[in-house]
Amino acid sequence: MMRTQPKTEQKDIRTILTTQVLPWWEQYGMSHLVTSANTQQEFEAQPLPASIQVSVKKRRGRKIAVRGPRSYNNTSYRIAVWPQDDQESIRYPTLACVLRGQADFHIADYVVHCPPGHFVLFNSNIPQPMGKAHFEGGNISKRYCEVLWLMVQPGTTNRILSWICYSQSEEHWSRGLEEHHSVEHTEKSILFNMFVREATLPTSNNSKLAEVSFHAFLLLMARESNESKSEFTSQEPSHHPADSIEMALQHINYYLGRNLTTQSVADAVYMSRSNFVRRFQLEMGQSFNQYLTLRRLAEARRLLDGGTRSVATVARLVGLSPSRLRSLFAQHYGVSPSHFAQAAENKTNKAIVR
Repeated sequence: MMRTQPKTEQKDIRTILTTQVLPWWEQYGMSHLVTSANTQQEFEAQPLPASIQVSVKKRRGRKIAVRGPRSYNNTSYRIAVWPQDDQESIRYPTLACVLRGQADFHIADYVVHCPPGHFVLFNSNIPQPMGKAHFEGGNISKRYCEVLWLMVQPGTTNRILSWICYSQSEEHWSRGLEEHHSVEHTEKSILFNMFVREATLPTSNNSKLAEVSFHAFLLLMARESNESKSEFTSQEPSHHPADSIEMALQHINYYLGRNLTTQSVADAVYMSRSNFVRRFQLEMGQSFNQYLTLRRLAEARRLLDGGTRSVATVARLVGLSPSRLRSLFAQHYGVSPSHFAQAAENKTNKAIVR
């Protein structure tokens, strides 16, 4: 079959982001975003746009775990595949935006029917489409769609991969994988990562931060589109092994008051737990738990130095129970948190008197 030359192939991806995706996001924002879930029931529990339809499609084949050589900086990209169903589960969240036509995404045991101007955020580890035309059911002989994809580059956290895939009848192909090289402009990657993180958190008050983060990402792309021609290249990406650990440190600082575990931080930077533990020890010279404890103590000491917060308040702000903070403080500093705060207050008062 002769392929129709897609009109959007005349544009680069940044142009598409700024002339199509940005206006859509400014008009609809999170109201046109849905996130994948393990079951249809869980998926339909979220607020769904009236324009998105969902249908049942059970998987036929068996799950096959992916083993063998790792790629992308020794990081596993694909976790499992379902060959009979053209599905895969991957470690990295992926954002899809339908540019033209209606795309049908087979996720887990259901299908999401998604029109143009809508976004699907595919959570990691959940079965999603793999290398198949995005059409389900009925006569597909005259159907056509285009989908833009954005994903953090495997093995790093400061690069965004982007590509456009095309489905026409039973054919499916993609314009080569392109890399957004953002080593010198890490704010864009930080914003994209924050959007993904906030949009997938199981809380009811995260949508505004997610919406603002992705909007800021798109606005930066629009500004740079006017200043230079191309930060998107099809060159083989170089790898920066420290990127994921740097992002882990940022994640720890940002969520210090939460229940941080090795697994939760590894997930936040899209690494397996074992690879994260090994890399963290190698690059930081101490274990994750050792670093987290010292970071919490340092922040607690800084907060107590002002002498205005109670021990219970400081403990909550650094993610510890009051008893645990007292125990660690005595172990590392030889005094209790309350004595340290009192000494700091006395020192401040003496300085004022002088």
